[in-house]
Amino acid sequence: MIRSNLYSSVLLDPCLNGADELYIVSGYASATFTRRHILDLLKQSGPSSKVNLIIGMPKKKRDHQGFLSLLDSYPENFHGYYYEGRPSVHCKLYSWFEGNFPRDAFSGSANYSQYGFFEENQANQLTTDSPTEIR
Repeated sequence: MIRSNLYSSVLLDPCLNGADELYIVSGYASATFTRRHILDLLKQSGPSSKVNLIIGMPKKKRDHQGFLSLLDSYPENFHGYYYEGRPSVHCKLYSWFEGNFPRDAFSGSANYSQYGFFEENQANQLTTDSPTEIR
């Protein structure tokens, strides 16, 4: 179980080991946090990094404009979707791939946001999981 350094351990370190595409399902997500993460990935791993995000709970209007801006600014690196089915999806899943090869995956309590990934905001945990099942 991972309880500290979630941002590095889950969202950056897999790229250092060759992973280049992240699939995320998160109940809530922040456009500002997503921008930060994409910029960190591009700085660390180059232009091949991709983030695919499905947000499972109702959206905030201010974040919606931010996500639209991300789609415009990073069309090769970010794909975002809202799940509109019922019931809403509150899980938090992160699955890394290198091409079509499964690398790392995590599930737990951390939403894809500042509050989910930095300990000073909120205590969360993630544990290893199956990349293929999550994708």
